Amino acid sequence: MNKDSTMEKIYDVAVVGMGPVGAVLTALLGKYELDVINIEKDREVFPLPRAAHIDHTGLRTIQETGCLDEILAEVIRNTRLDLLNADLELLRRIPADQRSVSGLPTSVYFYQPEFDRTLRKTAASFPSVTARTGVCMTAIEQHADQGLVKLEVVNEAGAHETITARWVVGCDGARSPTRELSGITLSSLDFDEQWLVIDLKVDAQKHRLPADHVIEVCDPKRPYLTTPIAKDRQRFEFMLLEGEDHATMLKHETIAGLLARWIPEEAYTIDRAAVYTFHGIIADEWRKERVLIAGDAAHQTPPFLGQGMCTGIRDAANLAWKLHRVVRGLCGDAILDTYQSERAPHAAKVIKAAIRIGKVICELDPERAAERDRLLLANDKGSQDNLLFSLPPLEEGPLVRKGGGNLFVQPRLHERYLDDIVGSRFLIVAKSEAAVGHSAQWWQTEMDAHVAMASELDSPELERWFKQNPCQVVVVRPDRYVLGTSDLLDTITEEVGNVLACKAVTA
Repeated sequence: MNKDSTMEKIYDVAVVGMGPVGAVLTALLGKYELDVINIEKDREVFPLPRAAHIDHTGLRTIQETGCLDEILAEVIRNTRLDLLNADLELLRRIPADQRSVSGLPTSVYFYQPEFDRTLRKTAASFPSVTARTGVCMTAIEQHADQGLVKLEVVNEAGAHETITARWVVGCDGARSPTRELSGITLSSLDFDEQWLVIDLKVDAQKHRLPADHVIEVCDPKRPYLTTPIAKDRQRFEFMLLEGEDHATMLKHETIAGLLARWIPEEAYTIDRAAVYTFHGIIADEWRKERVLIAGDAAHQTPPFLGQGMCTGIRDAANLAWKLHRVVRGLCGDAILDTYQSERAPHAAKVIKAAIRIGKVICELDPERAAERDRLLLANDKGSQDNLLFSLPPLEEGPLVRKGGGNLFVQPRLHERYLDDIVGSRFLIVAKSEAAVGHSAQWWQTEMDAHVAMASELDSPELERWFKQNPCQVVVVRPDRYVLGTSDLLDTITEEVGNVLACKAVTA
């Protein structure tokens, strides 16, 4: 590695990659005022959409970065998912516009180049963030004895330099150099399929395309789906069959033939047509000493639930507050081991759910497909259950105690969202003064927690939450997941105090 570094500064965190996950993580760390450098190989955002969907969990994390209103101004709110048979008859309708626990739209679609520009601009706006584009990382050296990681990078002019940081997070995509250079291996979850993805510029409403929902056509001759990605853009995805080659599928006449049932050729222009292999994959390690990975570098999800990017943003939310505590010396770095133990099982469950639903949609055997259609039309409970999905809770662990693991509610209080009132810190809500016990002071002084009485918040959503979760006190983490519930705060404090802080609670 080049010894003559032109950058002697030591950053708290170096984030590799400024796609959505890297940009969100950078912004979250910037909000904590950590000294962060983001290294991105591309000078500009990718000019075509790749991801197109985000759920309320991702929007809630984006809310934390400060650009939610800007994002929401451009999205399409998803109303439902329609499953159709080969004759385009409705088999199953799954609503997507129900109320979310976050108080935000449950599901929306967006045009990624604009989305990415907003996230990049937001991340770079924090005073403690340095954003470097047009810079490619080529090597990683860990110096455990010094508590440092050195990255060799090359800029567009071919000049080499060394960037030094205390921690590195690779958010650099499915082919992640960070993962590869760190020797982290992947495990397959037994899903690999090739699909033709076509993005069109088209007036969806004029041509009666689904302008506010998704259609998945369960045709055993060739399963496919279509989704809006902007007011004037539509995506179609067609499964490749055995023996079909990329070149043939990408021919103009092939694409026109596939789309003919939905839209005449003269009505659209093709923004992009490409063949992708959709994988179900998860990394075996998410941390190698001072190097961590997140997003597609750590997991890859088939597209049937629109959860790929959402899963990555959940990684960023989980990791940011833990890195903040470690960098500031507020707790030991063992807390970072909970990143993989919490996120990997959660991501695997989401991937497996996407695979399960994908297999229902992508049945190629005509007889089995006909039986699937018959059962769905007959409202067979087992068949309908196979298509249901809800986010799993985090599994119990050092920072997920009894009653914990799900996102906490976010009501609006006096025209402000609860998360905006609390800020990037712990929240404790108690139903009585007695419930906060002796350790409330510790949470406030050592953890900078926001402690509130449920009666003071005066929220119907909170009242409903306490009815559904019988307890006297709840502790909510900075990533908005419930850490645990109890009748006494002291009980939770005894379980997690030594994990969260160098200075343990004292009565």
